[in-house]
Amino acid sequence: MFPQLRKVTHEERLRIAHLLSDRIVKKYRNAVLGVYVCGSTSKNLDRPFSDLELNAVVRDRAEIPMKYYLHRGLIIQIQYLKSSSILGDAERFTDNWHWAADEYRNRIVLFERDGWFRKLDDAVATSDKADSVEAIRKSLMMMTESMAVMRNAMLTKDRVRVLMSGRVLAEQAAGILLLLNRRYVTTTSWFWKIAFDLDEKPKDFKQLVEKMSGFVSTSERDVAASSERMYREIYEIVRDYGVKVERDHLWV
Repeated sequence: MFPQLRKVTHEERLRIAHLLSDRIVKKYRNAVLGVYVCGSTSKNLDRPFSDLELNAVVRDRAEIPMKYYLHRGLIIQIQYLKSSSILGDAERFTDNWHWAADEYRNRIVLFERDGWFRKLDDAVATSDKADSVEAIRKSLMMMTESMAVMRNAMLTKDRVRVLMSGRVLAEQAAGILLLLNRRYVTTTSWFWKIAFDLDEKPKDFKQLVEKMSGFVSTSERDVAASSERMYREIYEIVRDYGVKVERDHLWV
């Protein structure tokens, strides 16, 4: 039978989340330190076809595989995360911070043992004070590599690759600006809304993104030109922030 997606209300999603939490604790017992809802449901931003995302925090000795499946029209994802791993990830400021940060900050706790979530809050506080320069440098380096892909595509007149690279570069530029502004994505459907609302960004950021991503009618030459301009403007912003990708010597 063809898989059927079903409209689910926020209230029903939470009811299922509580059932799942009870089953997780019953099945894995003392290995479970906490269970919480994350993603859009944790902020009441879930929509009719949104998935249900749960994190189950387990002791470091536990090895429990992720569960990812469709149940009566609802997509369910349960991650079993080792305590030390999630605390370590939560306290770091990496190039993926703008995507990962929300998972540690916005949650609906379904189960807790021994006040574990205080440890998570302490880890988050460490991340909030962390230096962001290296994360931004790495992100700019990845954008530089994507710019090289774009230029190769222009040389070979690979139209599909040019258009694909433009979209990648636009998202990478937005990611760098999110890191720079220390803003994270609360729900994936708001990614561009949040990025366009940032305080520090190129003056024509939205217009460049629209051309690079094909949100407006454009040509591959316009995509390439907009990408080159975006790269230059992002570089100028992060350079003033103290970020450098070039080395005068072979760095090992």
